[in-house]
Amino acid sequence: MKIFRHHEITKIANYVQDGGVIVYPTDTVWGIGGNALDENVAKKVKAIKGKAVDDKLIWLLPSLKAVEKFCGKITPEERKMLLKKRTTVIIQGQAVRVIRSGWLNCLLTACSVPLIGTSANLHGEPVIKSWRQGVRVFAEQEIAVVRGRKIYQPLPSSLVIFDQTQNPPQMKILRNGSGISMK
Repeated sequence: MKIFRHHEITKIANYVQDGGVIVYPTDTVWGIGGNALDENVAKKVKAIKGKAVDDKLIWLLPSLKAVEKFCGKITPEERKMLLKKRTTVIIQGQAVRVIRSGWLNCLLTACSVPLIGTSANLHGEPVIKSWRQGVRVFAEQEIAVVRGRKIYQPLPSSLVIFDQTQNPPQMKILRNGSGISMK
């Protein structure tokens, strides 16, 4: 197991670009991921977590421009929701979240590919809350852990999709989370 300090952004980005899997702090919970465009990385993440092979994984991106580059054109309604903190939007079948500032935005920009942003836990287990816990839980895995902040009350992002058959498109909340909610 490899351990990176959070300020080693270039080293972490190179590790991700070379097909490495990382456990890292996101804007919501601790995540496990890597290069979302690398099928082997996605398979490895799913195997580590115990997820089904056909399960979808959230992608984290640093900007709306990056979303359009990797997912195609976005509607004004999708754009508005992507700009909300901790809100994941399904764009043409792919769940994406924009991280607009901070350490994670710097890492995403350095990686230059979408980063898988699924929660760092084994299937059915609670999400880890610290890098030290990540080292313990994933000790037997061939991954890297990024030293970062402890997350005390981990809540997943809100998850929404727009029904494009409606005029105007209607938003449906699939998961209440730390972003928008039905409240």
